[in-house]
Amino acid sequence: MQDTAHTNHPEKAAIKSRKLLCTLSVRSRYLQSSHTMRVIILLLTLDVLGVSSMMTDKNLKKKIEGNWRTVYLAASSVEKINEGSPLRTYFRRIECGKRCNRINLYFYIKKGAKCQQFKIVGRRSQDVYYAKYEGSTAFMLKTVNEKILLFDYFNRNRRNDVTRVAGILAKGRQLTKDEMTEYMNFVEEMGIEDENVKRVMDTDTCPNKIRIR
Repeated sequence: MQDTAHTNHPEKAAIKSRKLLCTLSVRSRYLQSSHTMRVIILLLTLDVLGVSSMMTDKNLKKKIEGNWRTVYLAASSVEKINEGSPLRTYFRRIECGKRCNRINLYFYIKKGAKCQQFKIVGRRSQDVYYAKYEGSTAFMLKTVNEKILLFDYFNRNRRNDVTRVAGILAKGRQLTKDEMTEYMNFVEEMGIEDENVKRVMDTDTCPNKIRIR
C-alpha cells in the first residue's frame, strides 16, 4: 500500500488485519492481448458484484447522485494512478437522469500544482456504463451505504493498453474500519494487488466547487 503516510487513519487497521488472499488473477498483459478475455472478465465482474440488481434499483438515482470525494484508488498498473496521471481522479459530483441511463461524472485531475476539471458522460448499456476518457472506458458502480460508493472500470488508452481501476468514493474524508474492509475485499475481488492501493484523499488540494455544465 502506498500514499498512506498518515498514521491516524482507522482504515490501516483493516488493511493489516485482513488476510492477503487473491481470488481472481487479472493481469493487464492478459487484458491487452485478448479482446475475448476482456469480455469474459467484465461479465465475471458483473456476476461478482451483483451489478445488475443494483442498476435496476428504483432508488439508484437517490443513492448515487450527489457530492463525492475520492478516498482510495487501486490499479492493475499502479503507475497509472500516480500523481499527475489522468487516471488519478479527484471526484466531486455524480449526476444522472431519471433512470440513470446517462450519468455525468465531475472530477479534477492535477498537473503539477494546477487542477483541471473534467466532465465525462457515461451511457448505460446492459448494466455497464461506457464513456470516452483517455480512450474508452467501461465502468460499474456499487453502493455500500448512503456515504460510501465503490466503482470499478476498464480503461483502454489510445495505445490499446488496458488498465483496471477500483476506487472508493465517500461523503467525508475518512472511512471506518468496516468500510475499509469492504473496499479491500472489493479490490481483491477485482484481482488488484493490495500494494497497488493508494490513498489519494491526502493529495487532493483541488477546489471544492465545480462548474456544472
